[in-house]
Amino acid sequence: MSVLIIQVLSEGIIFGADRNFTAYKNGQTDQEMKGPKIFYWPDDKTIIGVVGNLQVDGLLFEKWLESKKEEFKGYNSLEELANKLSIEIEEQRIKDEGINPAVEMIVHIAGFEKNNQGIIIPRIWYIRNVDIGQFGYINAKKSFTCTEEFWRYFPSIESFEIRQVLKVRAKNFNPCWFHQSVDLITFNTLESAIRSSFDLLCKLHPKHSIPNKLDEWTKHVRMQVLMYGAYYEAFYPEGKRMVGGGADVLSLPWPEDIA
Repeated sequence: MSVLIIQVLSEGIIFGADRNFTAYKNGQTDQEMKGPKIFYWPDDKTIIGVVGNLQVDGLLFEKWLESKKEEFKGYNSLEELANKLSIEIEEQRIKDEGINPAVEMIVHIAGFEKNNQGIIIPRIWYIRNVDIGQFGYINAKKSFTCTEEFWRYFPSIESFEIRQVLKVRAKNFNPCWFHQSVDLITFNTLESAIRSSFDLLCKLHPKHSIPNKLDEWTKHVRMQVLMYGAYYEAFYPEGKRMVGGGADVLSLPWPEDIA
């Protein structure tokens, strides 16, 4: 299972994830393992993150991606990359699962690219074969859907304004985010509480302030991942902790800010 957190800021994009995951065999839980679920792939300008079943073609998703890196290099757009990846995941998972029920898998791909007006904008592509309910994944199916998610939340914002909109949201300690996890109602409740606490802490403590740099925001993303892992460690027995095992965080700065 696991948790994946994505934040889009005027400074860049951040992915954070825990390190616990479950391996499956013949449609059944095989073992619990630990490892990364977010990667720079197929180059250092794109981040990909995964939750759910991390196996494709008998390989952990990280290894399967590595075997596909040369095939996907030189893509023309994130849309092309995401759609091609979605098709290949679906085709392989159908072979892998055979007659067994579909097992949930969610993938996010993020990066920056120029739009038709030549303006650099963020893109977040969302690949999944499952819906997200309040308390868990629902309606897992054999087919995968691939859609762009970031701009769905800003339908009336012009592309040249997006960095300013993101900056205002961050100043209010409410950055644009996407969260994927089992039991989202618990995660969102805890995340809201800890964000409110840090908002207050930034107003009261001389050593804390609202972040205004990418590396400062990464600390808050790491905190959210660790917070949810701590919840599972406190309330679930070993072997039932679908989230935990530490935190990985990766980021992409806004290309215009790179010297």
